[in-house]
Amino acid sequence: MSREAVSAGVFLSLVLVSSVAAAQPRDNTVKPGTAVLRGRVVASDSGRPIRRARVQLTVEGPGGGSRPPENRGSMTDRDGNYEFKALTAGRYIVTVSKGSYVTLSYGQRRPNEPGKPIEVLDGQHVEKVDFALPRGAILTGRILDEFGEPAEFISVSLVPAGEVQRKRVVNNGRFGSTNDLGEFRIVGVPPGQYYLSAMGYRPDDVDSDDRTSYAATFYPGTANISEARRLTLSVGQTLNDLSMTLVTTHTARVTGVVTDSQGRPMSLGFVMATSRNSPGLSAPASGVVKPDGSFVLTGLAPGEYLLMAFTAIAGVDEGAATATLTIAGQDVNGVQLQAAKPSTLSGRIVTGDIAGVQMLQFSQVLMHATPKEPMLAIGDQTPPARPSDDGTFAIKSRPGGTRITAASLAGNWTLKAVRLDGVDVTDAGVEVRANEDISGLEVELTNRTSMLSGVVTNARGQPVTDYSAIIFSQDRGRWGEDSRYFSTGRPDQDGRYKVSGLPAGEYFAIAVDSVDPAEAASPEFLERASARAVRFTLGDGETRSVDLKLTIDF
Repeated sequence: MSREAVSAGVFLSLVLVSSVAAAQPRDNTVKPGTAVLRGRVVASDSGRPIRRARVQLTVEGPGGGSRPPENRGSMTDRDGNYEFKALTAGRYIVTVSKGSYVTLSYGQRRPNEPGKPIEVLDGQHVEKVDFALPRGAILTGRILDEFGEPAEFISVSLVPAGEVQRKRVVNNGRFGSTNDLGEFRIVGVPPGQYYLSAMGYRPDDVDSDDRTSYAATFYPGTANISEARRLTLSVGQTLNDLSMTLVTTHTARVTGVVTDSQGRPMSLGFVMATSRNSPGLSAPASGVVKPDGSFVLTGLAPGEYLLMAFTAIAGVDEGAATATLTIAGQDVNGVQLQAAKPSTLSGRIVTGDIAGVQMLQFSQVLMHATPKEPMLAIGDQTPPARPSDDGTFAIKSRPGGTRITAASLAGNWTLKAVRLDGVDVTDAGVEVRANEDISGLEVELTNRTSMLSGVVTNARGQPVTDYSAIIFSQDRGRWGEDSRYFSTGRPDQDGRYKVSGLPAGEYFAIAVDSVDPAEAASPEFLERASARAVRFTLGDGETRSVDLKLTIDF
């Protein structure tokens, strides 16, 4: 599946090339879609219709109709029915969500498993895309402070056990907050194994010498997740009275001064410290920059932090400053942060040797300069930029590792390569130094999108209609969940998987019964899979069929 955004606000226009093409009339008419998709949503335990459930259509890969497919949303009526009219041809993932029910995608059999796409053709009526939503688990409990009193405004969340095993401590999107009685309630939790966590800051008096605050605490009451109790939740289960006391920890205070790129105090700025040890479980400490440029951060537990300072005025960018800070339990004073003004990255969009095909309107593209490190995107006010009609562009960027991307691409258009001085920096990005401008970027777009598809059979040669196809590079240096050389595919209603937008290269392909997408991207999984996978080569913009045998006992 292509990683580039597809937007219905941009359309393709026919370009006249050569005397033969010039004889053809220009047709800029955007034709409406002609397909219809319908279904019904009911509760799995009672069969009763669920009204006002949210139904979301998400485009998977390019479409084949007269205009690009688009993401759509709808609500079920009183009888649980929903309908999408005037759909354009394409492959769609259908997802339904409703309050205390488990959110499901069509064809999803297990938690964290992707749904199965539905192939919609021009003029087709796709019926009975139905859902039976199971009720999610419910957890209730109470959080107490170190004195046994209710702790209010504490964030309570669930951490999937599998994420902890992969050392990626993040919550699962289901969370709650304590009220004035310290009570919390989390609903709609999918079945699975979790750790319950609570985090929050104890109100701190800047003038006080008290340096204790709350550490991220795991049920039944420990700051060490290896000592936490794992909770196994089933469909519709209710766990009540989960009570725990927050763990206190000695914290530090950080003081310093922030100046802008010219050495003047940053006015109306904002400073934030985010934990590098457990970014998903530690609320960032933050503070405002005073008129003299000074700031104070409190409640920082021992660990390593990313310190960021940036302008707090919307639409105004006085630059940003970043630094890595280690807290060992003692206060840190006199931190000096100087912001660097945004750099300018300029270049041109090119389309290679493409001719005689539908061309993209350059001025409709959105060019982005995105920090390679996601944490650095916090507070980033550098806006995207639209190229001129001739494809030239200039975008702002903060210092540091930066990736150049293009969005709002119409139809089958995707980013093929980003080059600087003839070197491909699509994946590696460019290193932007403070107060440095970079020119000569070349961003190549293409509508020669590769398409890989195939069917899967079992040991007896029979077609398999439920599986996950995993495609990954033979080059181990290109492994990773965010790699352009990695993708997964689920079968549509005809049992065929399709993966589009992979760059040219040598690949492995394997089909397994089911796999968590996060696990599928891990080096350990890919190393084992490579020994049993099919090898193939994909050319630039090539359409290729690769049929697979289902790998069992994997």
